[in-house]
Amino acid sequence: MADVDVKDKKLYLKEKNKPVKIKIIPEILLESLPDLSKGDSKALLFGRYEIGEPWDADEVNRRNDFSMRFKKIKDHFKLGVEYGMYSFKHTFITKLYKSFRETMSQHEAKSKIMPISGHSTMKGLEKYLRDIDAELPEDYSNHLV
Repeated sequence: MADVDVKDKKLYLKEKNKPVKIKIIPEILLESLPDLSKGDSKALLFGRYEIGEPWDADEVNRRNDFSMRFKKIKDHFKLGVEYGMYSFKHTFITKLYKSFRETMSQHEAKSKIMPISGHSTMKGLEKYLRDIDAELPEDYSNHLV
């Protein structure tokens, strides 16, 4: 696969107007992947209909195809506009951040999550974590009495 290196546990992501980003593939995800070693080396992980299927379409058309398929699922389950393709990322970054916070300070947890989330600045990560309500303040009632 052109974008997956199972041996070195790396995923190569091409973002709009940015160079390729390299992410590690966590063991929990590797365990659920099928054997990709016999697939087409030029294929992408997510083909049009199957994992590892070659798909001769430009990036915009591939993204639009996934967006339309996701919209059908949202419509079927009557999900609102608050559910988007990035909802899964938000959910798991929140879950991971909360897990880190069980044993780490806010700064340690943010430092640990920053390379996972892909944020290039701490300020950007902090804004993202606020936007997705990854950490809510404790009850402040005793300060109002």
